[in-house]
Amino acid sequence: MSHPAIDSPGQPTPHPTRSRRAFATAAILAVSLTALATTLAPLATTPVPAQTPPPQSDSTLRVTFLDVGQGDAVLLQAPEGQTALIDAGRGDVVPLLREMGVTRIDLLIATHPHADHIGGMTGVLESMPVRFYMDNGDPHTTATYSRLLSALEARPAITYLEATPRTISLGSASLEVLPLLPRGSTDHNNRSVAVVLRFGDFTALLSGDSEVQQLTHFVNQQVVPKLTLLKAAHHGSDNGFTWSFLQTARPEVVVISVGRNGYGHPRPAALEAYAATAGETLRTDLHGHVQVQGHRDGAYAVVRGAQVASAASSGRARITQPPIIGAETPVADATPMSAPNTKLRLSVTADAPGNDHQNPNGEYVTIESMDARDIAIGGWRLCDRASHCFLFPGGAVLEAGGRIVVHTGTGQPDGFRYYMGRRQAVWNNDGDTATLFDRSGAIVLAFSY
Repeated sequence: MSHPAIDSPGQPTPHPTRSRRAFATAAILAVSLTALATTLAPLATTPVPAQTPPPQSDSTLRVTFLDVGQGDAVLLQAPEGQTALIDAGRGDVVPLLREMGVTRIDLLIATHPHADHIGGMTGVLESMPVRFYMDNGDPHTTATYSRLLSALEARPAITYLEATPRTISLGSASLEVLPLLPRGSTDHNNRSVAVVLRFGDFTALLSGDSEVQQLTHFVNQQVVPKLTLLKAAHHGSDNGFTWSFLQTARPEVVVISVGRNGYGHPRPAALEAYAATAGETLRTDLHGHVQVQGHRDGAYAVVRGAQVASAASSGRARITQPPIIGAETPVADATPMSAPNTKLRLSVTADAPGNDHQNPNGEYVTIESMDARDIAIGGWRLCDRASHCFLFPGGAVLEAGGRIVVHTGTGQPDGFRYYMGRRQAVWNNDGDTATLFDRSGAIVLAFSY
């Protein structure tokens, strides 16, 4: 079957079924796969122009988790300018999209018809052009869902895509739609649309409120790749992960989209599971907007909070790295640089015995305290120059006069030894910078060698 490309010129081909209320039921896609292929085939060879041509040197895929409170809204921006929006929160997300410089949406995906995922979609449809709309075909009885259907019905130029297994190009990136459980076999959460985003060696898995049943289904279907980025399912619920799923995915960074709620999200069990399997866990309730900038070689950087919007408004297309204090110096002259009154010392052992990549725990960072008091370091981050970061778990403490060691590889933390969870070396033997950030993102200490 031919697959649609969202990466070039031409007008969209409308879905043959024009009544949006019709595709609110199981009959929405009574059209056969053959007819659907005929509808979509022209799109595969008709690229759509990017919104705003980026600088020629821009080779960054941006995945932005918008801070929409207790809900989901994930903006994808291809290097060539194409955009996809997965869910739209509960309220009006249009001002946030404008802040990101978005003027049109090439692909709008509703993972499932709950208000905290589709509440803002009507506003998006009414405020800017949308080319493709995708959902799982499951109806709902709420007024929020009814308003969304009315907005879709009023815009016949939008092409409808059901979330069946397919690959959609988004500029030089691609979205693989994962197979869903059969319609009628489970609840809305466990039929959330899920996609694997690929950009060279950078991979991300993004789904809505997937729970144990659906995550197990994905593992059994063998569609879960090794991930750079994982969007935590179901806002960090304790039924939004399985150990089998996480051990298969082995994400480097996890982002939880969450706000004030009465469910206890994110749950302690989920936070512990993510901390044990990923190098970094970020939360929109603590960090604001979270943007993960992916590169073809699998490298990535993380931008948080107000920096996300400022980077978008200034048109910057470069990888954003944590601030570095001081210039790189030869190893023999390596010196720590710290904020005033900081009574900490940091050093890096970068050259591990043997092959660095085969011995990631042979490289490590040592942080020593000269303070007479214990220092709570839960939520602090330790990052290298390329933005490979380790987030200290909540409750972590650097004891008065004590020290801790952060190994690059994997292991069981004990309060004195921590592990970044990386499977290859991080610290460059020929020079790097280790920067320690507090919970607010302020630099506590930096060390260049």
